[in-house]
Amino acid sequence: MADTTPDTRLPLHAKLRILEPLPDMLARNDSSLMWSQARRSDAPDSSLLLPVARASERYPEDPSELVLTYDAPGCPLTLPAGRQMQISFEGPVIVDSYLIYPMETMTWNEMQAMVSHTVDLFEAAGWPFKPKAKAGPPSVLRREITVEQLNKKTYGTKYVNIGRWSPCDAPHIEASAEVRHLNSAPSGPSIPPAAATSPRDPDAPDRFVMLVKFWIDNDVLTGEIRQLTEARRLAVHGDADHRLPASVWLDDPGWRPEGWDGEWID
Repeated sequence: MADTTPDTRLPLHAKLRILEPLPDMLARNDSSLMWSQARRSDAPDSSLLLPVARASERYPEDPSELVLTYDAPGCPLTLPAGRQMQISFEGPVIVDSYLIYPMETMTWNEMQAMVSHTVDLFEAAGWPFKPKAKAGPPSVLRREITVEQLNKKTYGTKYVNIGRWSPCDAPHIEASAEVRHLNSAPSGPSIPPAAATSPRDPDAPDRFVMLVKFWIDNDVLTGEIRQLTEARRLAVHGDADHRLPASVWLDDPGWRPEGWDGEWID
């Protein structure tokens, strides 16, 4: 007999910025799920939050959907709802994040429409396109993809990058968007989307998802975050490789070593 229990789960709309202090982001989003993941006993000071919205009301602890807004001052960008999000942090700050969307996997034609829509979102938000990444070949802006582009990768998960951008006021932050071919991705609970975790039929029709990621594109900045994180480990344990609980930074995000003169983090 079918389960007719109404789905009462609520959506999770996360607003964040790279370099934002983790406790500040948690406080303004007021998500019990993200708080519990950050404060879990095994969460170290370099870790991640991984909210999922599985496609079944059998998981009442899950949100009904996940929406990610990159809350850049002057040019906020909101992505379509999806089922898997990741927010990574090191020491006191957020260092990268991604969202996999939409809520359901897409056919070839649905994916092509979503590719164009994703590019439109970045352009409407006023994010400059980055034609050259720090490493690797020049970036290409694509409003559609071809079968040849998708099949260029002959092993592992097939994917095609459709563009790179930076927020309107932060060239040291980068965003990338890509199409992912779900059929060539491995199955498992950690592989998106959260609904597609059973073994897949090799003859199933092609299905796709989008992945948009935000991260730091500046070696000096990432080095400064690492230096601050290791300084606190040294202060507590005398060992820069001995990771601390994330709660140490959640409870006192303003800690700095004596004489700290960070260029990026006060």
